[in-house]
Amino acid sequence: MKNNVFLSLFILLIGFDGFSQGYNYGGNYRGNYGSNFFSKFYKLKMGFRFSPGIVVNYVDASKTFRGFDSNGGNIRLSLGPIADFYITDKYAFSTGLWYTVKSVNYSMHSNFYDNELFKTTPLTADEQKGTEANFNLQYLQLPLTMKIFSDNILDNTPVFLQFGGTVDIKIAEKALDKSRNALFQYQERLASSQSIFGFGDVGLLLGIGGEKSISRGGDAFFFGLQYQRGFVEINRNKTFGDLITKNGAFYLDFGVKF
Repeated sequence: MKNNVFLSLFILLIGFDGFSQGYNYGGNYRGNYGSNFFSKFYKLKMGFRFSPGIVVNYVDASKTFRGFDSNGGNIRLSLGPIADFYITDKYAFSTGLWYTVKSVNYSMHSNFYDNELFKTTPLTADEQKGTEANFNLQYLQLPLTMKIFSDNILDNTPVFLQFGGTVDIKIAEKALDKSRNALFQYQERLASSQSIFGFGDVGLLLGIGGEKSISRGGDAFFFGLQYQRGFVEINRNKTFGDLITKNGAFYLDFGVKF
């Protein structure tokens, strides 16, 4: 799965790069192809983002999952191509396609094992009672944001503010430490096999950063700090509706634009 995702991102980046080179001919583009959606933007800059971050969870649990709580944050990674469509020198619509891994970590009381499912189907010899449940969720993220750029506060280094949202599509979920993962053990005992987490998320994105020019052609190195907050309950409602989980993350953004 990971190899396919990285291959897709690589192909997409090459395609965006070729489009960017064709698009940046300026006036010739409008003359040859007429007025369309892209003619509203006078410049397109492509790039690639590499962003380590800390993912945190917000948990509200009741009934069967009473006692579940967030078990702290974890360092995870987000990366992928970006595209900035400039409306003016100071305003740009910014999007891309990012491969993002998020963690979900629960702590719970051992009395969770008093549930009827565990009484009907006790733990096997390979399983142990645990007080944690940790998962990795893999998403493809589509950011839909605006960037506002300042004048050059430092030499050839404008500062930008970024705001908007993301649409996250889940491509995989993986339980960690399965033999002691209480929620995974619960899932294994359900009558019908189903995932614990839903198909995606929609969230807020806020960021601040800067761009340092590295060539006269407009190539730049960018850096910044980004906050994301999910709006959607990511647990699957049918069986896990009483376990409400939402994600948040802080990322250090690094990358290049060309």
